[in-house]
Amino acid sequence: MLPLTLKVTGGLDEMILPSQDPWYTALSDFEMYSPGTVLRIRAVPEKLIPFDCTSKAYHILYRTTGSRYQPAWAVVSLFIPETPCILPSGRNALLSCQAAYNSASVDHSPSYTLFQPVPKSSHGIPSGHARFNKMLSRGWFVIVPDFEGPRAAFGASVLAGHATLDGIRAVLSLAGNDDVSLPLPNDASRFKYAMWGYSGGSLASEKAAELQVQYAPELTGFVGAALGGLVSNIGSTFDINNKSPYMGNLVLILLGIMHEYPEADTYIRSRLKPDSSDAFLEDRNMHSLQAFRAFANQDLYGYFKNGQADLKDSKIMRKIEKVEWMLGYHGIPEIPLFVYKAIGDHMTPIADTDEHIAHYKRFNASVLYERNTAGDHITEIENGQDRAIEWLASVFNGTYDGVDQGVRVRDVTIDIYKPPVT
Repeated sequence: MLPLTLKVTGGLDEMILPSQDPWYTALSDFEMYSPGTVLRIRAVPEKLIPFDCTSKAYHILYRTTGSRYQPAWAVVSLFIPETPCILPSGRNALLSCQAAYNSASVDHSPSYTLFQPVPKSSHGIPSGHARFNKMLSRGWFVIVPDFEGPRAAFGASVLAGHATLDGIRAVLSLAGNDDVSLPLPNDASRFKYAMWGYSGGSLASEKAAELQVQYAPELTGFVGAALGGLVSNIGSTFDINNKSPYMGNLVLILLGIMHEYPEADTYIRSRLKPDSSDAFLEDRNMHSLQAFRAFANQDLYGYFKNGQADLKDSKIMRKIEKVEWMLGYHGIPEIPLFVYKAIGDHMTPIADTDEHIAHYKRFNASVLYERNTAGDHITEIENGQDRAIEWLASVFNGTYDGVDQGVRVRDVTIDIYKPPVT
């Protein structure tokens, strides 16, 4: 492997769409470098940093590995806390937060969208920013990977897992690197690290936990992963979400898989009805909310010549469902997990996650699984947020008591939208 000289670049006055930004293009010889190698770094101007308690932010382009184990690249955003905390162990905390960006367009990647103005919620804080403010206010270093890769392969969970792990590798490699001198600890061993993801972000986080044992065994500083609204089987969401207000997500998943699997691209295009294929394929430039509006209550299978059979009876799609869409397929996580999900989740069945966790129980994985009797997939985002942060704090601080207790399942009732009567 050739030596790679790095320097931090600047000159970014405003964010440019990734599809139009040359910075997002990998080096011509990137395949020669090992996964996790940093290829390019740039500083984000302070005026563009969206979160409180943040001193600096950077974009990092790095080498990773696709779902078919082909060389790929991705970008991770690094946020430096104003006051880094020192854990009881004497280490620093690094949290990899996998944002659910659910799109088949690279222009909706977090490294771009996180730095854009967003509507404020009822309490005056930009929607989605509150959790980042809470993490950074604790003094945690926070990274957010564009885990769908350079072509936005939504639904390609193996790529997502690889990109998540390699994003951590990339940041760790910069700790103590005198050539770039980022405000990081002076050695990678100074970090303890964890992952957190909800819904689409849970796919990347859980798959990274599965793959870590075989793909990144040197990452021994992991303390755990929090997985909210866990999508244990994407395939079963096709049945529950078809003809619903959320059908557009199914189209996005298929378009994302087409980006990662050329054979799936060829097959799906061949099965689309000619009179509606354009409407189907144009969804690739949308994110979930746009797709929800465009495809609300439509029949996904109505776009295909032989209806449901074109997807359910296809050898290509059955392989993808097994390898990409059924979590637990690639191994048993060796790190503690906190899984939280609403029993009434209307977008991804609780039964899938019950079965998923039961599978892990047979192998004595360390899991705290909370099934919320209140709410649904959307409300659990807020209902579970503080529980996830407190659990992450406990594993960072070394106070979590469930590391060696196997799988624990408990029903809870948490509804911040309907406070209990006192």
